[in-house]
Amino acid sequence: MILMDNLIKYFKKYLRKGTIRQRMFRLMILGSMFTFVTMLVLFAYGFFMVSHVLGDQSEELSSSSSDYIESVTANQITSRLVDVARTRANTIEIELLYVAKDTEYLANGVHNIIVNPQNYKPRILPDPRLQPIKTGEVYLHRGAKLQAGGLSPTVENEISLMGNVEEYIGPMAKNYSQYESTVFVGSKNGYIIAADNTPGEKNVPMTEEFLKSYEPAERNWYKNAYNNEKITFNDIYIGSEGFPSFTCSAPYTDENGFAGVVAIACAVHSLSDIMDSAVLGKTGLSFVMNNKGEIMLSTRHEGVLSAEHGKELSKNRSEGLSQALKTMNEGNSGWQVVELDGEEYYLAYAPLLKMNWSFGALIAKKEVITPAVEARGNMEKEMNRFRAIVQNRLICLLATSILIVGIMLCVMFTLSSWLSRRFVKPLNTLTEGVQEIADGNLTKKLSISSGDELEALANCFNNMTDELQKYMANLTKVTMEKEHIATELSVATNIQESMLPHIFPPFPDNSYFDIYATMQAAKEVGGDFYDFYMLDEQHVVITVADVSGKGVPAALFMVIAKTILKNSSMNMSSMDKLPEVIASTNNQLCQNNEAMMFVTSFSGVLDLLTGRFVFVNAGHNPPLIYRAKEKRYEYLDVKRNFIMGGMEDVKYKGQELVLEPGDQLFLYTDGVTEALNEAKELFGEERLLAALNSSVDKNLDLKAGIIEIKRQLNNYVGNAEQSDDITMLALLYNGETENH
Repeated sequence: MILMDNLIKYFKKYLRKGTIRQRMFRLMILGSMFTFVTMLVLFAYGFFMVSHVLGDQSEELSSSSSDYIESVTANQITSRLVDVARTRANTIEIELLYVAKDTEYLANGVHNIIVNPQNYKPRILPDPRLQPIKTGEVYLHRGAKLQAGGLSPTVENEISLMGNVEEYIGPMAKNYSQYESTVFVGSKNGYIIAADNTPGEKNVPMTEEFLKSYEPAERNWYKNAYNNEKITFNDIYIGSEGFPSFTCSAPYTDENGFAGVVAIACAVHSLSDIMDSAVLGKTGLSFVMNNKGEIMLSTRHEGVLSAEHGKELSKNRSEGLSQALKTMNEGNSGWQVVELDGEEYYLAYAPLLKMNWSFGALIAKKEVITPAVEARGNMEKEMNRFRAIVQNRLICLLATSILIVGIMLCVMFTLSSWLSRRFVKPLNTLTEGVQEIADGNLTKKLSISSGDELEALANCFNNMTDELQKYMANLTKVTMEKEHIATELSVATNIQESMLPHIFPPFPDNSYFDIYATMQAAKEVGGDFYDFYMLDEQHVVITVADVSGKGVPAALFMVIAKTILKNSSMNMSSMDKLPEVIASTNNQLCQNNEAMMFVTSFSGVLDLLTGRFVFVNAGHNPPLIYRAKEKRYEYLDVKRNFIMGGMEDVKYKGQELVLEPGDQLFLYTDGVTEALNEAKELFGEERLLAALNSSVDKNLDLKAGIIEIKRQLNNYVGNAEQSDDITMLALLYNGETENH
């Protein structure tokens, strides 16, 4: 304070000295200097504030934008990767299901020949030891023991009879002619009947080891089917033809029990297109792992997840990868981040339930987030360049101002106030605008009409906000498109539900019977359907069916199958023609069926006056019947015919029974018995039977009984996701009543 007072006194004394002109000059000089110093301080302050705000906001904007882009990109790629894994797993499952169905069909055919020898004539097949075998040609090969010990009359007669297996193996081998494959029958008596497909070869190459020492009973495909007593998929192996194969085998029987094993072997490269289509990006790969944790198939040719090193997974792998493979081995689906060869990967996986295997697809994390990292780097680079431009412009302005003040020192006395406003106000406006934009107001426009670099700077900010608004608009558009798709699926759900009978009771004036049914799709639309309708006043038709697959393709095929089946049934001349109706429907579904979809169904016709019920089961689950006299449900003994849509000109066999008044039928799809709880355990046929009998004990009507079954099913499943469509239909036969 004392120093300040002394300075003021000095300046007052200094200004009083000299003439008026000198004092005015001194006053002007001091005023100009004071103005110059003041402007310099204000300019330095504005320069510091702008630089500080630009630095902070550019860093914050770069960080938030890059984090957002990385998050959106990661969510999109993991969602797509999971969809790809599930879709390809389902595709492989369908391929394996076709093989399993063909194997079952072949086993039934062999059994039919053995137990009905009177229907077949002896047939001699070519022997590969005596002549070349053409590709696709059915041949007979005697095992090493038969070659050494000779043939007994019984075995010789059996071999002559089994030559008729050519009727089954020949057409089936043609179905697999595009692959390196083998369809064969191995007898417990030491011989095989087979047909080999070797594309590109006129004759089938036979090894010396095969011709001299091949013994079917010593092969894993034979032993596994024999031990498991059911259709069995075997691990991939190198076949006698020299190519990696997977085999589906099943036992067949004669009048005395086990008689041998049938099998279909396909080269693994038949699945290569499915594997390759699951690869995303440059670093993507896909693989199939068995239940032992070994890689069976892989698009990678070297390293940890390659098929070559697939049996050494226990060595040299990270803890995260080990945990992921363990989760896959447990039959789960989902995704997680794993470390592979020192890099992080996104891994999505889905189970192959038929073979108890798992399918996995990976893509490197760095490939996914590289666009976000590059975007952040570019944004930081541009912001730094922008900040440098601002600083350079401000420095140039400062230098120009100093030069002008030096030359026009007298003029600055009168223009200092104007100059301070001219330079400081635009800077404050720019600072406030940048702050508001950084706070998220992208509609903010900087209006600076200074005609200099500050105006150009404001225009740069305005262009930047326009680009950001366009980016946000594009995101909004994508979101709206997804909502539109969801709306269309909702409409499709309503359309499908309206196609199924949903008014109960459907025939209130008919007291001969009562009926109730429900269908709950696993997705927005499903492939299950039920139907019932009157052929005339005396006959009613009921159907429950399940289309392969799920979603929109299954729903479309469902509409076709339902329409064809009903139209064919309405033209039926008598209820005994039902097998012919099913055969006609099968042939129509096989036409132009490029998607290779199929339908399992149970259809029946009930005579309301007599209670006679004629039915055909086309590969469907066996229904349950309730006998009023016994007051208990039990599974109906049905013959399982071939599926519809799988192969033309299949003959279907019908069955019949007689319903007494008070008897009930319960039809369902495999979505009921194969419903999985959180522990991946099936609901099963025994629980379904117990649930139905509990509804009987509670004396529930048809609707209440089905509601009770759904309640018990929901309690069992818990929070687990519904894995398949669920359809149930119950019919009560009343017979003659007082009204008739």
